[in-house]
Order: sequence, then structure tokens, then C-alpha cells
Amino acid sequence: MEKTKKILIDTDIGGDVDDALALALALNSPELEIVGITNVYLANEWRAGVTKHMLKVYGREDIPVRTGAEKPLIGWWDENRIPNSSKTAAPVDEEESAAACDFIVQMARAHEELTLVAIGPLTNVALAIAKAPDIVNRVNIVMMGGELDKAHPEWNIVCDPEAARIVFESGAKIHMVGLEVTNRCRFTKEDIGRICQAGNPRTSLLGEMMELFTQNFGYLPILHDPLALSVLLWEDILTFEEKKVLVETGGQYTRGLTIDCDWGEGVPVQAAVDVKEALFKERLIGRLVL
Repeated sequence: MEKTKKILIDTDIGGDVDDALALALALNSPELEIVGITNVYLANEWRAGVTKHMLKVYGREDIPVRTGAEKPLIGWWDENRIPNSSKTAAPVDEEESAAACDFIVQMARAHEELTLVAIGPLTNVALAIAKAPDIVNRVNIVMMGGELDKAHPEWNIVCDPEAARIVFESGAKIHMVGLEVTNRCRFTKEDIGRICQAGNPRTSLLGEMMELFTQNFGYLPILHDPLALSVLLWEDILTFEEKKVLVETGGQYTRGLTIDCDWGEGVPVQAAVDVKEALFKERLIGRLVL
């Protein structure tokens, strides 16, 4: 029997519902062992509470949760920019309020072959690497972020470009899943209906969160984060190519861009360039309705 893959999920759950869908996919996948969940980027105590409530519904309150960096390395963002896609958040205790970056370092040193699933801004991961650079030799990073096929500052990168640059330039092995593939994977009303019709507490929670998201954002969920997580489950969904990537941290209009520097200035990463979107959606729904 193939051994499970140990993962730590770093997430800005609570706004865009794709974080919750990724967490649900991980929780319903026996191939994965979640050693912890860290929250990142503004309103972290609330995000941790959303995470804890979801873990309770899924019967996985054994998974440790930690709050994370409240603001980017440089500057500040308005918390009012975070639309609420969850009606319920559990209380957070003192242990769970401990710094996420320290927890990441602890888990990286405690577990061999740990994968950091980074599906939010990269502040926590960057702080962990800055504090303990040796962990880059112990972890793999699967991240949702960036876009290489156009000059577009993707959310997870532009929220903290300096942190992203630290992570990219750290020497860690990175699989990058950006908007050029995630934007091709979207739920329809029929897809959401199939999930809700499963009629269990887990799918009821997901249905509630997807409904709130659609009301707040005005469009149906795009499957950014679950697609990134799928790298650890199915090798035939995404196609990767090595790209040399530079994160732009200056410029009035270019800050936060991820640039494919084929002239040699960038850092080599494995970047997703193609996706079998129909096959991915079918497999994702199959896991979510369990």
C-alpha cells in the first residue's frame, strides 16, 4: 500500500470559497495526511475559527490549527476587503494563536517529505524560511499563485510580493499552479447542485459557503485552490513545464507580477501550463460528495 503524503495547508480561507473546497478535497482524500493548517492574511483569528468549524463538521478536530501573519511584510491592507463566505467560526484558544511561521518550522523538522500546500499569500511560508532557511531542504511547496501568460498581478502574489519573492528564491522545490490553468476550471450551477444533493453535513456546509460566495462576488466558484491541491492526488490532470520565474516587487503598475524570465533572470520552478478541466471537475465532485 502506498504511504500517505504528509501535508501542511497554509490558507486564507473565509473569503473566496476555493480555499474551503481545497480543504474539503484534502479531508476526503485518504492519500493525504494533514499535519496542520495555518491561516494567513488579515482577520486570522476569524479565519482560524472558520477552519476549526469546518474541521468539526468533517470530524477532524484532531488536526492542529494556527493563526498566521496578520499583514504583508511591507504595507497594510484593509480588512474590509474580505467578503465573508462563512456564517460560522469557532473560538480560537491560546495555543492556536501561536505564530504560524514557528509551527511551519516545527512541522518541517518533525516530518520527512512534508509538502507545504500554499493557497494564500505567502507571508507565513516566507517568515518560516527566513527564520529557519534549512527547512527548504526538507519540504516541497505546491502553491496556487501567479500568472505567466499575461501581465496580471494574481491575488496571492500581489498581497505580499516580497514574501513571494523570498519563497521563490529560497531554493525550495516549487510546483506553481497559476491563473492560466485555474481560470479554466469553474463550477456550474449543475455542479453545485450535485454536491448539495449528497445531503450530508459536509456537503451542506460547502453548499452554504458556495451560496455566500456567489452572493458576495457575483459569479460561480473558480477552482483555483483545489486544482493546486490535485497535484498531490492525480498526476494526469496538470501538465508542468520548467519556467524561470521572477516576482516583481517594484513599479507602479507591475508590482506583484510573476514574470517568465526566459532570458535567465528568474528562478526555476515547475509551472502548470495545461489542465484537463472536465476530468478534474468530475474527480473533484466525486471526492466532495463523500
